Amino acid sequence: MLMDDNVFALVPTHHYGGIKGNCLVVPRDHYENVLEMRDNLGSDFFRVTRRLSHAMLSAFGCEGISTRQHNGPAGNQDVWHYHLHVFPRYPGDGLYGGQKVPYSTEERMALAAKLRAALL
Repeated sequence: MLMDDNVFALVPTHHYGGIKGNCLVVPRDHYENVLEMRDNLGSDFFRVTRRLSHAMLSAFGCEGISTRQHNGPAGNQDVWHYHLHVFPRYPGDGLYGGQKVPYSTEERMALAAKLRAALL
């Protein structure tokens, strides 16, 4: 959907709390977590996250954006490849108390297409 030489964004296999349109920003190279990443990747992550956030505002009419990232077992990391969650947000949406719910393939494709169109 959105990519450059070092990072890319994708719609994951699930969403939380009924808030659809969330994405992951992921490095092309493997880093277990933020503690292993090269310093110079920070600007790539910021640029892609900012562009994706603007696309979410436009495509979904959300009122805000949240990001979330976990490092190490005590930090609730459960996927051992660095990634940054980017969520469209709405007043009272209950994101952090919501259940993890799978997307259908069709839902993921439709959300990605909407975001891709908003990036242009």
